[in-house]
Amino acid sequence: MRAAENGRPRAELRDGGGRGAGRLVLIVRAKAATVTTEFYAQWYRDERRVMSKLGSYPIISLADARKRFREEFAPAISSGAEPASVAARRRHRKDAGTVGELFGAYVASLRAAGKRSADLVEGFLETAGAAIGSSRPAAEVTPGDIVPHLSAIHDRGAKVRAAKVRAYLSAAFAYGLKAEHDYTRKDAGVRWGIASNPISAIPVADGISNPRNRFLTPAEVRTLWTWLEGYDVDSRLAPALRLMLATGQRSEEILRITASTYESSRALIFWERTKNGLPHSIPLPHQATKIIDGLHYNAHGLFFACATDPTRPAQYDGLRCVLSRFLKAHPEIPHFVPRDARRTFKTLAGDAGLSKEMRDLLQNHTTKSDVSSRHYDRYSYLPERRAAVAKWADYLDRVLVGEILEIGQRDSNVVARDGASRTKGSPHGRGCMRMGIAGKKRTKRCGAIRTSLRA
Repeated sequence: MRAAENGRPRAELRDGGGRGAGRLVLIVRAKAATVTTEFYAQWYRDERRVMSKLGSYPIISLADARKRFREEFAPAISSGAEPASVAARRRHRKDAGTVGELFGAYVASLRAAGKRSADLVEGFLETAGAAIGSSRPAAEVTPGDIVPHLSAIHDRGAKVRAAKVRAYLSAAFAYGLKAEHDYTRKDAGVRWGIASNPISAIPVADGISNPRNRFLTPAEVRTLWTWLEGYDVDSRLAPALRLMLATGQRSEEILRITASTYESSRALIFWERTKNGLPHSIPLPHQATKIIDGLHYNAHGLFFACATDPTRPAQYDGLRCVLSRFLKAHPEIPHFVPRDARRTFKTLAGDAGLSKEMRDLLQNHTTKSDVSSRHYDRYSYLPERRAAVAKWADYLDRVLVGEILEIGQRDSNVVARDGASRTKGSPHGRGCMRMGIAGKKRTKRCGAIRTSLRA
């Protein structure tokens, strides 16, 4: 305006920007006794300048003009579209895909892949979309749009939740980056227009992903097991926790057991798909078969059905509620969560003498990173797994009757392996004979019918 007043009939001021991204231009014109100032969006096509008027100053402020250019023109210009009209800009915004559409497509991809976390992710992303702006183009989202939402979660003390939301947002935008170029997808033509993942600039909070190390001692297992047996009448999920202790399987897999996946005659459970995407089966110890045989499945075949939707398995939170009642009744026991039962099995099964390779096989932790396992080894190892489970069942029996109270006691005890030599009347169906090493004389007969737990 000062330039126009100084005798220049026309002046142009431009915002900066990348090549091919267009510019916001303010054109100042001197006409007789008046000076006009107008905002334009400017871009080039075929070496020809194209301009579209946004409005006049001061009717439109500089901040509003920049916002309109950034939201209505810049995405279309950068992608090669022609945002010359309102209708064209609307078509581009629709074709580019919004934040809400991106999140919906990502959740749909999780469901198509059979991911059990799809519902959880959907809830997190819906909340994040409302905070970020679900109707805005996904390509326009910046780290600055996301940080306030994550900060709000973190500041109220939900640090782990904030880290999870960050991870899910990162996965959703990574999906958008690749989706439009995936020729195997039916909707591969969708253009999200995402040039980079905005989450990559947001660092992960320190100290959030520290792995847990809590496991139950044999004495704690006995206390919990006994309490759960008495709590069966009050909770339909108490047996599920005992199954987790007896088998070492994931909580989600235990809750998904159905009448069709459990073979009582073979004492075997089979899952067609598990967390790592592979099928898995496990021979059951007698403690587990006794639990399942005492349960009743519903009309949909589920032993542990959701209380509000009988077609779906129960949720993990139900297991936490059961444990919270146990911990309230036993304040002397340090806090633990349902997932710690899996670590407990891994640890105590090692104390029982099972090799790490066998424990990994039973818990479906096999990575099959070597070529022979990944491509050639299709042996199920069922006989070997049955033998290992029988060995674990004997150890668990001794834990439940109070013979083993801490890790390492196995080294100073001898267990009966001959069924005829087992003590009758064991409260858990399989008695064990124990003989201390120190201060006792072994007879030839005892040595014939007993084998060391070191075997």
